[in-house]
Order: sequence, then structure tokens, then C-alpha cells
Amino acid sequence: MELMMRKQLRRLLTAAVGAIVATTALIAPASSASAAYPTCNSWTTLRPSSGYVFHIPSLGRNSGNYLCQLELYDGYNGGGAQSAVFVLQGSLNSCHQAGLTQDGKYGPLTRNAVTWIYRSVGLPDPPEGVGVYTQIAMVFAIKWLGQRQVGGETRTTCLHYLAI
Repeated sequence: MELMMRKQLRRLLTAAVGAIVATTALIAPASSASAAYPTCNSWTTLRPSSGYVFHIPSLGRNSGNYLCQLELYDGYNGGGAQSAVFVLQGSLNSCHQAGLTQDGKYGPLTRNAVTWIYRSVGLPDPPEGVGVYTQIAMVFAIKWLGQRQVGGETRTTCLHYLAI
């Protein structure tokens, strides 16, 4: 009797999960990746008491507004997105050994680096799309490059946003 109830419960749960997945698949295409957040178009400079200077992509120069995203091919037409991508690529290279050309273009290699970082810390791909840079990546996944001058020498550190 108990075995039969477990099987029925398992079938019920499987059906419920299937219904949720099917509903999500029907609704998800209606939303556009670019509609989730505006494109990051600059960076915000953080200067904590440690003396290090950090630059983080943002919506507007020194706005502290990180509710923006970067996705494949942002920065290819110049403009503010290019400076935001440039800042991101600097941290990806210095703190995550991404080996990117720091050109301000969010191409396939930058997208792949962001995807790898998401997955390496156990985060699911963002709902905006695979490899899309979002505030989730900014806060929980990416380590940011900090630099400071000490006696004519540039010192660097890499910290998660919450540790800055």
C-alpha cells in the first residue's frame, strides 16, 4: 500500500513539474531579452577605504545604478556600451584569467567567459539569455579588479562586489 502511494505521489509531482515547465516555455518567448533591463552604458567608480579603485558597469556614469545588462554584440557600434564592456573585460581578464581582447565588444568570447563564471559558482543561466551580464553576475559571480598606487607601483586586488 505504501509503495503504491509513493508511486502515485511521484507521478503527481512529475506531472506538476511537467506542467510548470510547459507553462514557462509558452510564456518565456513572449518576453524579449533586451526588454529585461536597459543596456549598461558607462561605469561607476567605487573608492572604498582600502584605497583601491574599482570600476563596475552601470547605467550612467557614477550613477550606482547597476540595473542594466550587457549581451552579445553590445559595444560593436561604439557608444556607452563599449566603455561598460571594456570595464567588464578588464575584470574578467585580471580576476578570472579570461584571456579576452579588451576591446569593449561583447562578442562570443566575452559571453562565454560570463557563462563560465555563472556556472562555476553554481548560478543558473540568467533568464535574459545564456551569457548575458546582469546584476546577478555583478553581485554574486564576478570578481572585480581594484587598483591602487603605492610608491609608484600599481597594486591590484580582485573582490566580489559585496566585499568592496
